[in-house]
Order: sequence, then structure tokens, then C-alpha cells
Amino acid sequence: MRVTAVSTLCVVQLVHPAACMLMQPTTGYFHHRSQDVFLAAQMLAKAKHQGMDYLLLKSDGSDSWRASSALESIRQGGVGVIPTDTAYSFVTSVSSKKGVERILRLKGADHTRKPLSLLCRDMADIDKFALGIDRPLFKLLRSHLPGPYTFVLRASPALPKVVYHDGQRQWKRSEIGVRIPDDPVCAALLDELDEPLLCSTVPLEEESGEQLVCDVRAEIGDTWCTHVNFVIDAGPRPVDGSSVYDLREGRPILVREGIGPLLGE
Repeated sequence: MRVTAVSTLCVVQLVHPAACMLMQPTTGYFHHRSQDVFLAAQMLAKAKHQGMDYLLLKSDGSDSWRASSALESIRQGGVGVIPTDTAYSFVTSVSSKKGVERILRLKGADHTRKPLSLLCRDMADIDKFALGIDRPLFKLLRSHLPGPYTFVLRASPALPKVVYHDGQRQWKRSEIGVRIPDDPVCAALLDELDEPLLCSTVPLEEESGEQLVCDVRAEIGDTWCTHVNFVIDAGPRPVDGSSVYDLREGRPILVREGIGPLLGE
């Protein structure tokens, strides 16, 4: 399992240079040498860069209360980046049509027909937005969630239909991938919201194969980082993705092998 981290605060100059000197680069991310440095970085990371909030949180979610501005942005239909147990992901409220349009533009034309996944707080959310969950499927879901799995189910009428790009092409939502991530930061955020989040994985950086939470160095120019309202950096997270199973036929069919162990093993 590959794990990459993502703190690029020194690169985007959101952290004072003195604090950057106390951060030790290791395998693509920064280790903080002391709690004092970490707290200083937390305060300095609240600076805005091109209208985007960059929030540095503890990986265990113990200071998730500091993400109030990100939560408010989600409630207003904004788009941001948060950690999950399988990768960092673009997220927006399930009811935000404009937010979904923005994520699809960020992902590019090749992804506009691929359904986004739904980050759910609990089984009640899944039951609301998905159909066909009988007793055996319910037991299967309960035994593997929270965890690094995406289960594809038939979408219920409660899932909003969305329009993307020029407003003329509808994205048909006949199915939806549902997730309950086993990640403390993600779980804390979902607990504070009234509805699930639609999500799509932040792409890997081509040269290094690492997933960058944010890289807005001047020489790069226009990047996805300039098109999100916030980024929550909670340190290293895996980048290999969830294991995806299609449950629409009532039995699990493997679509993609990821971090989650194969069912039945």
C-alpha cells in the first residue's frame, strides 16, 4: 500500500519561512519536529492563497473543530479537498448542482460520465440514497463499513439529478457508489453535516506518482488548487484507492481491487 502525504505549505508560502526550516522533508512530505511547530503551522496555515483556505489538521481528527470554515463552505455549495482512508478527495454537498459541475470540470472530460461516489456518515445515509438493500446486502455492508470499500448500488430518487458543463447534458444517476470511510477527520466532518458528500479522488502527480493536496507554485500556473474553496491537510493518507464492488445484482462483483481485502478472504 502506497502512502503519500501532502503538506505543501512551504511551497505555497502559507507558513512563515522560520516554521518551514523546522519541517523535515521525508518521502514527499513534511514531518513536524515538535508540537510547538505544529501549532505554529496550524495558525499560519489559516492564511488564504488566491481565495482558498488551507487548513492543517491533526491526522487523528482531534482538532476537527478547526474546520468550521470548510464546513460552512460545504453548506454553501462549495468544493474542497478532504482526507479519506483511501486518498484525498474533491468533495461537495450531495445537493449542490454547481459543486458537482465544478468537480467534473476539475476531473476533466474523460470523467464526466463516471458517477461520483457518496461519502456517507452511516448506514441510514446509504439507505436513503440507494435502493435494493435487502437483509443479506445489509449484513455485507455492515460487516465491511466503515472501511476502504466502495459499493455500487442502484440510486434512489432521493439522489439529486445534476447538470454539467453547458447546462444541456444531464448526468443520469441510475447508480451510485457508496462509502463510509474509516478516517477520523473525514468522519468528524460528516458528523457535522446534514447530508452526505459527493466525492472524486484527487489525481496523482504524473512524475512522482504521489497525490498532492495542493501545489500552486508560480511556475505551474493554473492548477486545480486555484479552483477549490478549501483544502484540509491531515497528513499522510494512502493513494491506492478503495476496493470497488458492484452490488446491483444482489451479489458482489469486483470492479476494481484497491486497499480493501477481497471479500471472502
